Amino acid sequence: MYETPSNVLSLIDAELPRLPDALRSVGKTVLNDPLATATMSMNALALRSHTTPETVARFCRALGLAGFQDLRLRLARETRYAVTDRWHEDLGFDVTPDDSLAHIAAIVARADVLSLQATADQLDLTALDAAAHALAVAGRIDLYALGGSAYAAHEMEHRMHRIGRPIWARTEAHHAQTSAALLTPVDAAVALSHSGTTGQTIAALCLASSAGATTIAITDNPHSPLAGYADHILTTAVHGTTYRHGGPAARHAQLLILDTLYVRVAQLTHEHASACLERTRHIPEHHRAT
Repeated sequence: MYETPSNVLSLIDAELPRLPDALRSVGKTVLNDPLATATMSMNALALRSHTTPETVARFCRALGLAGFQDLRLRLARETRYAVTDRWHEDLGFDVTPDDSLAHIAAIVARADVLSLQATADQLDLTALDAAAHALAVAGRIDLYALGGSAYAAHEMEHRMHRIGRPIWARTEAHHAQTSAALLTPVDAAVALSHSGTTGQTIAALCLASSAGATTIAITDNPHSPLAGYADHILTTAVHGTTYRHGGPAARHAQLLILDTLYVRVAQLTHEHASACLERTRHIPEHHRAT
């Protein structure tokens, strides 16, 4: 069962594009000044966002929060740490045509670091551990990803093969669905989609689920169609920048989850994984220039 992430600012940022206009107005107001929101009343937030107290209450429910007080408490906790952030100047995430290269580098670095931190903070460790145990004993592992997510899938394939896990990245729709249909209850399938709405990836995970395999979804949207077919849901919390929204901004966060899964699987299969790594350790050496 998916639980609301502890990092409410990342949750709002992720849900904002999917909210109705009135709720989106509340969300933008909160993101623009979370420190002030943590100290204001529901009526004050409604006034500042040009909505109503009822809309603010609906906004909280849409995020899966217990209510407005829950929102304030979470914001107070997060902004307490935010004021000591190494970026004392609020850079934001927008790049303008006149920005210097140094400013661009700072914005990109800030977005990536915050994405990694937010993903780690809200990661469901119970779901991740259950997923790792499934991957550690699976007879076969499928990894479904299309477009930009395919890069992260292939990286995971390389890592897992080196510790002796039978995993294949299926990054073409027909191959993914054919492979998924042939899975069995002793197998596992992992699907990557930032939006959770990639039709071909959803179709593959659906087939894997129907075949009885353990299914795992890695997505920024825990309420997405993809998540509906997953036994275990692992969510990213991504901060985009100008020119780099959605999937393109998600790669490092996806890799963080995949790397954590990989290390946990290696730990669970320590003797076999260590033996495999030792047997293949010489291979990179043969390809280095002298």
